[in-house]
Amino acid sequence: MTSPTQLSVVSERTSVPAISTLMHMALATPGLISLAAGFVDQQSLPVALAAEEIAAILADEREGRRALQYGTTIGDHQLRERLMAFLEQDERVPSGTYQHCVSRTVVTTGSQQLLYLISEALLDPGDIVLVESPTYFVYLGVLETRGVRVVGVDIDEGGLRLDALESTLAGLDAKGLLNRVKLIYTISEHSNPSGISLAADRRQPLVDLAKKWSKHQTIFILEDSAYRGLTFDGVEPPSVWSYDPDGETVILARTFSKTFSPGFKTGYGVLPATLLEPVLRLKGNHDFGSGNFAQIVLERAIGGGGYQRHVATLVERYRRKRDVMIASLVEWFGDGDGAVQWTYPQGGLYVWLSLPNEVDTGPDGPFFARCLERGVLYVPGTYAYADATGSAPRNHARLCFGVPSEADLAEGARRLSLALTDCLNPVA
Repeated sequence: MTSPTQLSVVSERTSVPAISTLMHMALATPGLISLAAGFVDQQSLPVALAAEEIAAILADEREGRRALQYGTTIGDHQLRERLMAFLEQDERVPSGTYQHCVSRTVVTTGSQQLLYLISEALLDPGDIVLVESPTYFVYLGVLETRGVRVVGVDIDEGGLRLDALESTLAGLDAKGLLNRVKLIYTISEHSNPSGISLAADRRQPLVDLAKKWSKHQTIFILEDSAYRGLTFDGVEPPSVWSYDPDGETVILARTFSKTFSPGFKTGYGVLPATLLEPVLRLKGNHDFGSGNFAQIVLERAIGGGGYQRHVATLVERYRRKRDVMIASLVEWFGDGDGAVQWTYPQGGLYVWLSLPNEVDTGPDGPFFARCLERGVLYVPGTYAYADATGSAPRNHARLCFGVPSEADLAEGARRLSLALTDCLNPVA
């Protein structure tokens, strides 16, 4: 008789990631148009640029050996210096402004590892994290693993509503729970899942609010900037992080997965000094350093300007795809002011679709089933809500225009429309 396996409490309370289920569906269903996975366009991957940089590295025996060797836990120093110079250009500040931040910059295995490490360093079961409602559902899985209480805060067309955030903090304070609030999580540019960015005039006040309510301990802001750089129109406003010059409140998380290559699996964070050593200790136990080879390739690509030129081509590609997605929704659902509405993202990869209230878009709802029958897949909006009461809205869907071709985006919108018709006019 085989003895039972006694798993840890942490593994037992961790659900199967929703994205894994959706990916399995996409792979197992021939002909399915997936508007679900937040992947990048396969044709956009920088094969020629990567080949050029890799060849140059390996042509130099000394540099090649350095790239093929282990790196450090905190990350390659040349890359971290390059990242701060890049941030100075991005934020439009004088050269040298952020060089003192090099020592607080940690290279991670994608920004997802940074989100996990920050949560591991800060959060105990019963602590409270405030998130946008809706928010990045993969991070909700990380918070579930930590056993924390997640509280959603309403958004509008300008992103996180600061009046709702302050009301939430005041309510928690009145209940004697403010001392358990550790973190405010925001996706400042082209949010996953809504496609909405945090308004420029809310960024400084958000930092001020976090500091105001840090009565018992620091309430950190975790600014997830995974989609910064992929703005289609206009100039990106200064980051939330830029409004925290003392570096005590805002954690900046960025990644190259969307703007260069997810295969490199490289991200980075600029941390408050109080979090640096705890995060490095934990990362040392995770992997004692992210892939060194990818870091050295990226340093060269940024330094030579190839990375910046590549991002410019991505902006044009994804702008066209956004336009096709929106035009197709208009064709099949109307102008977007009626019972079916959607966001109009100014960048990134996502459109947030809202159907009539009576249409259940959840994974067990009729719309999801009809969509599978019609050959189209989306991310159910329920995944993106922190909801312990079961009261989250069930009529939303996240659509990603990153992977499908323009023809598939148009056909996907048609299939969504057919599935909605199936739900609203069922055959007896």
